[in-house]
Amino acid sequence: MSKHAGTQLPRPVGERSEGPVVASVWPTGTDSLTAQLTEGGYHDATGADPAVMAPAIARYAIAALTRPGDVVLDPDCGAGTTIVEALRTGRHAIGLTGQRRWWRLARTNVTATKARGVFVDGMVLVLDRRPGTAVAAATAGLTGRIDLLLTTLRPGPAGDLDGALDRLHGLLAQYRPLLRPGGHVVITSAPLRHPVRHDLLDVPSRIATVASAVGLAPVARCVALTSTVRRGRTYTRASLAQRRTAARAERVLGHPVALPAHHTALVFRADPDAAAPALNRFLPALSAPLRPHRPGHGTRPDSAAA
Repeated sequence: MSKHAGTQLPRPVGERSEGPVVASVWPTGTDSLTAQLTEGGYHDATGADPAVMAPAIARYAIAALTRPGDVVLDPDCGAGTTIVEALRTGRHAIGLTGQRRWWRLARTNVTATKARGVFVDGMVLVLDRRPGTAVAAATAGLTGRIDLLLTTLRPGPAGDLDGALDRLHGLLAQYRPLLRPGGHVVITSAPLRHPVRHDLLDVPSRIATVASAVGLAPVARCVALTSTVRRGRTYTRASLAQRRTAARAERVLGHPVALPAHHTALVFRADPDAAAPALNRFLPALSAPLRPHRPGHGTRPDSAAA
């Protein structure tokens, strides 16, 4: 990578001076998702979560934006990787989900983690998404106690992006009051193509609009790698489904299409005075141009998602 790839963002006025700060490129793709889940001791069914957050991405965000003893909330936790990684780094964690399938799996992962000697609090709750849930959380004394809200955009049925964004808006509106002043929100999203045109959708900008609508201030737009970078080339770990999607896009668009190599991580703060132009700034490039990989030609994956 170039010397700019790991450039750290300046801290907003009033931010705590000690501890790490978030960089624009997160080195979170050293191991495949399968390897991360296996080495982390996660239940075998964890990988079935279609929007599972890679443990390395969760771990990076938690380490960069919180300190031991802080409280992390994932209001749409799925299989619970965010909660587990928070516990493993000495943070208290709360996971919320509206589906009993994920509640059972997340609780299994949390229970196994605590059995290995983790001595911080962690819980996973089933929610029915009604406004009363937020009232109950406030009554429990959580208002202003959350240091980091960390979650991912979960696709709706049949890839319904509008529905997914509406759902995200509801979650942020409900649980923003639980954030402490100056607390952070991180929302990740995978690359998503239009189902017919196959061009990449600007999902991060739409997430930013949703977050701004509930009073969150943009801090940074970052690349969380899901691939390995060696000597200026990106070696992806795209799934068979992703390769097929890229191949279909190539046929429709008539030019090579890059395989996905990263997720986007948007960072916000709970106080509007911390707004910064960093969210829309140019992201640093790698030290050498990446050579596009054509899904139908050869087996070597070596391109970043465009």
